[in-house]
Amino acid sequence: MDLLFLKTPYVCVVRLRWLLLSLTGLLWAQQDPQFTQYMYNRFGLNPAAAGYAGAWQVVGLGRLQWIGIDGHPNTFAVNAHTPVTFLRGGVGLHLMGDQIGPFRTADIKAAYAFRLPIGGGGSFLQLGIAGGILSKSLDGASLRPEQIPDPTLFNRSSNLTVPDLAAGLYFTLPEDKFYFGVSATHLTEPSLKDFTSTGRSRIPRHFYATAGYTARLSETIELMPSAFFKLAETQYMVEGNLSLRVQPVVIGASYRLGDAVCALLGLQATEALFIGYSYDYTLSRLGAVTTGSHELVLVYTFAPAFRLIPPDLGVRDKKDFR
Repeated sequence: MDLLFLKTPYVCVVRLRWLLLSLTGLLWAQQDPQFTQYMYNRFGLNPAAAGYAGAWQVVGLGRLQWIGIDGHPNTFAVNAHTPVTFLRGGVGLHLMGDQIGPFRTADIKAAYAFRLPIGGGGSFLQLGIAGGILSKSLDGASLRPEQIPDPTLFNRSSNLTVPDLAAGLYFTLPEDKFYFGVSATHLTEPSLKDFTSTGRSRIPRHFYATAGYTARLSETIELMPSAFFKLAETQYMVEGNLSLRVQPVVIGASYRLGDAVCALLGLQATEALFIGYSYDYTLSRLGAVTTGSHELVLVYTFAPAFRLIPPDLGVRDKKDFR
């Protein structure tokens, strides 16, 4: 969960045993987790990116946020996606788990993206949709009375599973020189009425925009700026990153508006495996009680395999699916 959505009621909280329980006004908005290494998590943010890598790709991310705060967020995600030529696009599966104190979230979605080649040079636009289930649970029985400033919270265990939908657009130039994507999640704004006696809680729609560019300075050196934007109701977050790849090492730095500065280090361990690590130094008032956030990403891209192209689809150029 992103600090930017938690700032306003937080400032008067001194003891942060259950940080998010003290933020009841924004807690139930249930903002989605934030990953610093968003540039390696494109499909996780946007179903339209399914298959963009041109081969099977599996991405795993793990994040420990705000270390030092009891009940701090712990998040993991696993994404797998691939182009499927006879479907004229790509498919993928997204799994995410998140725990914040007594709250747990699980998100499972399957996605399909339809590819529209643009010109003959390998550029394409993809339109994607994803559907699945979102599960949330609250171990309210583990809370002590002084940890519940909101009387609408049930002092017992609660579980809720709801259907969930997402959609997006994704555009890229050949060889991933430039990409741009926009997406929206929680399109139906699932209700969380089982968690409060008021029955007014819901998950708001989230809107994302990502963009990145690769400038090749030499055969082994590349400069890779990127940007990320997130909007949920009236709350927004902006993040920018600048990374330098000197094969096989990637070093970078990010700034998240009003929240943190981040250092990134990556290694292309093999032709197929990339390993990345990031550390967030907190700039907000949370910096007084946390030593920062840590994140690890693993990206494994399988070698492209031959794909049958049924003649009735009229697809003749395999380069469109690289």
